[in-house]
Amino acid sequence: MRQRTIVGEVVRKTILLLLILGMLVFVGMRVYAEEGTPTSGKSVLKEILVDRTPYFTNVKAKIEGQIANYNSFKVSNPFRIVVDMWGVENLIEKDTLPVDSPQVKEIRLFQQDDKVRMMIETTGDSPLPYMVTEEDGAIVVSVGGGKAEKVTSLERGVKPSEKRPEILGIDLEDFPGKSSVVITYSDKPQMDKAEKDGEITVTFKNVKIASNLLRHLDARSFGIPVTFVDAEKSGNDVVVKIKHQKGAAYSYEEKEGTFVVSFPKAPGREKAYRVAEYRVKEVKEGEKPAAPSEVMKGEEGVREEAVPAFVTVDTTRKKVYRGQRISLDFKDADIHNVLRIIAEVSNLNIITSDEVKGKITLRLINVPWDQALDIILKTKGLGAKLEGNVLRIAPLAKLRAEETEALKSIKSKESLEQLVIETIPVNFADVKELEKQVKEVLSDRGKVKVDSRTNTLIVKDIPKNIKNVRDLVKKLDTPTPQVLIEARIVEVSTQFTRELGVQWGGAYQNTSDGIYVSGIMDDNGTLFAGVQTPDPTFPTYSVNLPAAVGQGSGGGITFGIIKPNFRLDLALSALEVTGNGKVISSPKIVTINNNTASIQQGVKIPYSTVSASGTQTQFVDATLKLEVTPHITPDRTIIMELNATNDTPDFGNAVNGVPSIASREADTQVLVKDGETAVIGGILQIRRTESVDAVPWFYKIPLIGWLFKHETVNNDNTELLIFITPKIVEHGKRI
Repeated sequence: MRQRTIVGEVVRKTILLLLILGMLVFVGMRVYAEEGTPTSGKSVLKEILVDRTPYFTNVKAKIEGQIANYNSFKVSNPFRIVVDMWGVENLIEKDTLPVDSPQVKEIRLFQQDDKVRMMIETTGDSPLPYMVTEEDGAIVVSVGGGKAEKVTSLERGVKPSEKRPEILGIDLEDFPGKSSVVITYSDKPQMDKAEKDGEITVTFKNVKIASNLLRHLDARSFGIPVTFVDAEKSGNDVVVKIKHQKGAAYSYEEKEGTFVVSFPKAPGREKAYRVAEYRVKEVKEGEKPAAPSEVMKGEEGVREEAVPAFVTVDTTRKKVYRGQRISLDFKDADIHNVLRIIAEVSNLNIITSDEVKGKITLRLINVPWDQALDIILKTKGLGAKLEGNVLRIAPLAKLRAEETEALKSIKSKESLEQLVIETIPVNFADVKELEKQVKEVLSDRGKVKVDSRTNTLIVKDIPKNIKNVRDLVKKLDTPTPQVLIEARIVEVSTQFTRELGVQWGGAYQNTSDGIYVSGIMDDNGTLFAGVQTPDPTFPTYSVNLPAAVGQGSGGGITFGIIKPNFRLDLALSALEVTGNGKVISSPKIVTINNNTASIQQGVKIPYSTVSASGTQTQFVDATLKLEVTPHITPDRTIIMELNATNDTPDFGNAVNGVPSIASREADTQVLVKDGETAVIGGILQIRRTESVDAVPWFYKIPLIGWLFKHETVNNDNTELLIFITPKIVEHGKRI
């Protein structure tokens, strides 16, 4: 009996002990739930771990639970990295966590609705390379790069198996004074540069590069000197080809960690923005694809004052996107959350109507934020309207209806507004031509008349349109610019004539036999020996081919052998004439823009014609004439249609005493800058003649052939050059 009592007591104590242990476990689980995990089942951010090195800083946000989605972007002035983690609750008490590493100053945490925002503020204002990845239930942000021992590039997890330099970024930047291609690297690599017309090739020897940097960039639409940037691998080398406008100036600059090719621009560009930025981000095999997204935003530039491209309900207008570049990668994201990201990047306030709702899936890499917004609005059938710095988004049909009602209201108001009459004087323009332009801006009730006597427009319309007419007339009624055209026509001529001739003959007389042979006589038919020949018609010389020498020109040499019965005479004659001439004509003429002007100078040469009515005298012009029509472009370049003629009398080729006309003409269209000189034409005429008078067969005998021939050489060279110098004459200034 006692034994049963003891057994029962043991059973009761055991049951009691089990009940106490169960209560303790339940209470512990309650305490753990209250202290560690919210009862709602959300994922929680429990701690932030920081790994500091001299070259990079790793920020690891440890999350307990499933990471639904996250995205990141960067903000300038100062440079900050922002990471939004959706579906996460923050259990860290401190909102600001100081880091004080070489790359990161501090970390700030914000709880916003159903997300936690982690903002990493870097040291200094300069942008730093960074990478956001997901590793083992944590969001890891790697900031910095360079010569770190553990991480030598921005790609997370790449081990330094080989110590080679790495290309970290290829950026195309556009600023007011220049456009630049900026190539960033970890260690200074060996590089070769090659240049040819319109292309620069930079080869980086034995370097690494992420595959997403090997791409083609088309920059033609940006209107900058750079047109294309191509990056490609060649073995272990990386080749970057920069194509630019032909004739563009450029310079090289090497800074710490960067190589810059700069292209200076002409003054006048006021906007500055980053055209493209590529940073290392590569998805390795086995990694999760783009549920996270990286939003990249270019450096802060001059804010555009014009209405952004997307702010319109007119789908026919051509749009130009110049917003800072951004990358978005979402699946089934709420459209309001996507618009919030765009609002933060664009620094615009965005308000949506009640009809804006739904989810969106998109992947946009490195596009202007205004283009991304435009695509989202088109996809959802929405429109946007900018009012100040507030962007209102609503269905496109609703915005169009509002615009239609607004136009109807304006027209209704204008139809009731009182008409006024004003006179607008016109100073320079043709009042008849302005009348046609003014009619385009008047309302249906408006009228315009012209007073030709005073060159005045009489306009009747509502005050608003009258102001528009005044503004239009002010812009169009400007003095037409004048152009002073200076022409210089230079004609250079050289003449050269040379004659070589010979005369020789001989006489022989045998007095005993009465035989004589003669080949040389004097003018009286007397032999040089003094004996009269029986035949005065006998030729004076055996060879008589002299040069055309005379008094004051040419010369000769005579050789003779004289004996009582034998005579031999040889005469060599030569003539050489050289002449140089230069004629300069410099006509000038002033004309207004787009009007043809003509100037000529010369003589009229008379000549007679015979007809049934008798002999008549007519005239032909021998003049220097310049005819020009200038057109001034907005950049002060002058396009000229030119016709220059130079007709001169040639008395050397006269017919019946009337000289022929030597005509030279240039007809062309040229493009010349203000004050510069252009050569619009040149004619070089070379005339060479050679003539030989000789005794057949004998003149071909070597050496002595010169005794049987007369040679004449003529060289005439004529060169004509025409120079044109246009100058824009400002209104009110002296010419």
